[in-house]
Amino acid sequence: MRAARSQRRLVPGLGHPVHKVQDPRTPVLLGIAEENGLKGPHLRLFEAVGRVHPEVLGRTLPLNGAGVCGAALADLGLPIGLLRGFALLARAAGLLGHLAEEQRSPLGMDVYLSVDRNARYVAPPGD
Repeated sequence: MRAARSQRRLVPGLGHPVHKVQDPRTPVLLGIAEENGLKGPHLRLFEAVGRVHPEVLGRTLPLNGAGVCGAALADLGLPIGLLRGFALLARAAGLLGHLAEEQRSPLGMDVYLSVDRNARYVAPPGD
């Protein structure tokens, strides 16, 4: 973590673009693992990172859902090389949900028209 900070790299599992204080998925997933006796070394390490990272990084970031999922899947014994594939499957399932919602209650064209009517175009520097 210190090396990542010194190189200004992101630390996997920390931070979220929307959930700035707490990713709501994280405590739920940790609870499920705890209830089922599946909290192994990877999840315990992930929680430890959550406790110590503010001292190392100088700021507090939420433990994100992708990080807790990766740790949980590693504790289940899945090959580390496949864990990103599970994240991809979850993202694809979410996109399918958005498509189904758009088919039931179309909103896309309204959003597009609102942006199109209200956007102010600014020429790039140097033009």
